[in-house]
Amino acid sequence: MALLVLGSGRAAATAPELLAAAQRLPPSGALEPIDAAAECAFAPNARHLGPLPARLAWSRPAAVVIFSGLDGVPEGDRAVLLRPTRELLARHAVRERIQAGRVSLHDHDLNTLPETTQEIAFMALHIAPPETPPEGCVTPLSN
Repeated sequence: MALLVLGSGRAAATAPELLAAAQRLPPSGALEPIDAAAECAFAPNARHLGPLPARLAWSRPAAVVIFSGLDGVPEGDRAVLLRPTRELLARHAVRERIQAGRVSLHDHDLNTLPETTQEIAFMALHIAPPETPPEGCVTPLSN
């Protein structure tokens, strides 16, 4: 699960490839596996708009990595975008994470939404570059 942020809030500024990658994401009911793998967005095998690498070869976090092109993501950071379920968004711990910052919420066209909105299509975690590249991250297995 990765989140996207568009600073201007305009879908027209969103690259078609970015929107297509977001719309292919399956719904995710769990933030923990994505959060645990988030630093792998800076692994050498991470690819822009590719699946989020994880620490376990069989793990398939339902998220994509975004290197750039997402408004609201600080320069040098990467975003991990996911499609949260309503149940995931209703969890108190997830709401606290959103309020703590470094997360952005988006509609179906990847327009940035306020954190108080109820109609969320995508959520993006903003990942700052680690001091050293993460080790042990593997690209999810393909079908």
